[in-house]
Amino acid sequence: MRQRIDHLEELVKGLINEQQQTQEQERTAVITPQSPEADSTTEPSAAIRNGQDGTSAGQTVIDGNHSVYMGDNDWYTVLQEINELKNTWTQEQESHSHDSPDADLSYTVDGSSLLFNQVKPIERLEILASLPTKAETDRMVANFFDRSNFPINIPPILHEPTFMQEYNEHWKDPTKTGFIWLGLLFSMLGINMLAYDQYGEPSEYEGMAESLFQLYRMRTAQCLLSGDIAKCLPYTVETLRFNATAELSRKEDNRRGLWIMTGVIIRTAINMGYHREPSRSAGFSVLQAEYRRRIWSSVMTMDAMSSFLGGFPPTATAIYSDTREPSNLHDWELSPESTVLPPSRSLEESTSATYLIVKGRLCQALGRLAEFNSAASQGSYEVVLEIDQLLHDRFHGFPSYLMTVPVHKNNMTSSNRADFYRLNLISMYHKGMCTLHRKFMAKARVDERFKLSQQRCISSALSLLGLQDILMPGLYEISQVRQMLTLAAMILILELELRQKLPKAEESPSSEDLFEVLGRSCHFWEAASTSCDEANKSYRFLVDLLSKSPHNIGTASGPLKTMSTQQQVNTSGYTPSFDTITDGLSFGDDLSNIDFDWTMWDTFIEYGHDHVGPG
Repeated sequence: MRQRIDHLEELVKGLINEQQQTQEQERTAVITPQSPEADSTTEPSAAIRNGQDGTSAGQTVIDGNHSVYMGDNDWYTVLQEINELKNTWTQEQESHSHDSPDADLSYTVDGSSLLFNQVKPIERLEILASLPTKAETDRMVANFFDRSNFPINIPPILHEPTFMQEYNEHWKDPTKTGFIWLGLLFSMLGINMLAYDQYGEPSEYEGMAESLFQLYRMRTAQCLLSGDIAKCLPYTVETLRFNATAELSRKEDNRRGLWIMTGVIIRTAINMGYHREPSRSAGFSVLQAEYRRRIWSSVMTMDAMSSFLGGFPPTATAIYSDTREPSNLHDWELSPESTVLPPSRSLEESTSATYLIVKGRLCQALGRLAEFNSAASQGSYEVVLEIDQLLHDRFHGFPSYLMTVPVHKNNMTSSNRADFYRLNLISMYHKGMCTLHRKFMAKARVDERFKLSQQRCISSALSLLGLQDILMPGLYEISQVRQMLTLAAMILILELELRQKLPKAEESPSSEDLFEVLGRSCHFWEAASTSCDEANKSYRFLVDLLSKSPHNIGTASGPLKTMSTQQQVNTSGYTPSFDTITDGLSFGDDLSNIDFDWTMWDTFIEYGHDHVGPG
């Protein structure tokens, strides 16, 4: 009888392998909870503890340290029953490792090869040799958890006391530490070095932060590759998410890579069941369940952010998730001994989770916007109004202390945590409004139905340019900041051009006021251009456009004048070119078509404006 059971088990394993090979050949772009791909993982053992979630869509199961999502219609369910039958037949407790397949087997796509195809795995000793001394690592870990002073926003997805206990165990015998945990540590060190590089290096790392960031970034990737993100080991999603935080915080324009990376993170999180409410699955403590909610919220926010910033369709829209929003709780309210989740505090009370919650709500609206803009055909204006209302409601649902623009004139950096939160949320909201309504600006001149779009665009563009009063010149090195400010200026320039074409008796704000705002914007761009080449290109770009204006706009160095051919931004070799983009923006000449090609403009901003020459 035992031989027959073993034979049946081998047949089912063969079917799993065959099924996975077929899936890899016919892989779809989106993983849903019903898809077998979302369920692929290492085989669960006979001692699996199943959670009851009340649905037939699948369940999250816990196998030792593994958290795995399995769909209802899955060969793993059969395999689980076979394991239970084997247990009953033998009437003895067998170890997990004996009943389960070789832990080295991976039945899901190796996301590491997608993310890090240039990275080769190395020996554990070489990885460990890359760690700083314990004293240095202690300082950087302490910096990482110092949320009030650390200059890069870190999602609160790591329970500090639990991590520190594991951290101390690591130093007792580093050779026993798993690859994924090492990857987590290297991701934290990498974020530290990125912060040093961007906001000031301590003397002991002077001139080294950039190279060490690249080293720790590579070590993180190598640890993920060696640990295999498909094995559903603890800290897999956290490590990937921190790696994405570093990518998002870099100054370079890496929107496409970030979007692709986010897709892998989402699929990894689904593979581990983060998309299902943890309270409906047995085996999660109160602490674990709440941090799973935080992690899933952070992953969904990253999906919406990367899609919105890059102009790509979000992945989350194709995912069924019943995971609740995390509670607004202080970290000290959660511990491994917690048996009941404390009631969520008001958002007016700032905790480590407040920004995660508020940003997550706003990003849900931005994700809806990204989905609308990436549709094959333009949706109806009624949908635009629905998204507008959603954005408006989310923004006005912010805690009062997050809705006030910082007042530090020319002294705004991200070292002040509260100010950074305000700046980020406010700028995301206004950029969202500009992106949503900009295509309807021209129509508003001839059709009152679109009047709201004109008002929203002008108001949000003015708000974005108003942020230049508090931005330090160094922040202009960040590509997202440059793109946001250039978009706002372009909207005002287009509005002025439309007013030239179709004048009205009264305009509010007046054209003179808009020109004054643009002149001030050029002044800030000029000041930043002395220390940032990319800011200089943006400055020259705006000067060239505004030089066509009949108004006399000046900067610190004098009135704006038309640049010579040699001075103009070099965009040769790109499609569209600068001339194509600005064709018709003549401040007085007749326009053959009042509609502006924003798709062409987006392409120009991504490829022709931030780079000189083809590449």
